[in-house]
Amino acid sequence: MQESHFDRKKEFVALLSAHRDSLYRFCLHVIWDKNSAEDVLQEAILSAYKNFGHFQPGTNFKAWMFSFLINKIFDSNKRFKKEFQQVNSSQGLDIVEHLEKEEAYISILENPSVFFERMDARIKSALLALKPTERMVFLLRSVEGFTYKEIAQFLDLPIGTVMSHLSRSRARLRELLVDYARETGFVR
Repeated sequence: MQESHFDRKKEFVALLSAHRDSLYRFCLHVIWDKNSAEDVLQEAILSAYKNFGHFQPGTNFKAWMFSFLINKIFDSNKRFKKEFQQVNSSQGLDIVEHLEKEEAYISILENPSVFFERMDARIKSALLALKPTERMVFLLRSVEGFTYKEIAQFLDLPIGTVMSHLSRSRARLRELLVDYARETGFVR
């Protein structure tokens, strides 16, 4: 029994190691704070490990892990929203605006991942301007390469809604980045 548990643990670690960077990168790009992203990722990994007995060998481990990560991101957002409401009502501050314009952006500049390191600040700003679900769908599809069906399962949305979110995010990014695209020669 002990050896079986040990083998299962090794299997989990081996499967996880192939996708850890991708999981972290996605989490960081959705949460925008390195420490929070690390905490959420650790919670997701722990939760997945506890449920590893339910994982079907031979199926898509990356997609399975992303479902745990997305659930933990939603939990984190709910906690943040609750904390925001408590602080906002007691202090009368527009904390969301402050986080979006100051801390989140500074955090990206101080702790950029390889993906964002190579991006112009205007692209980073445009991604921040997307609604959270649109940004999540865009990153899952365009950066991580998940199918519409997988994204729909992760987010518990109909495939058509996923496609709509992706379409809106792409349209919004085109709108926000048209001048940048002209300046850099992507369009004339």
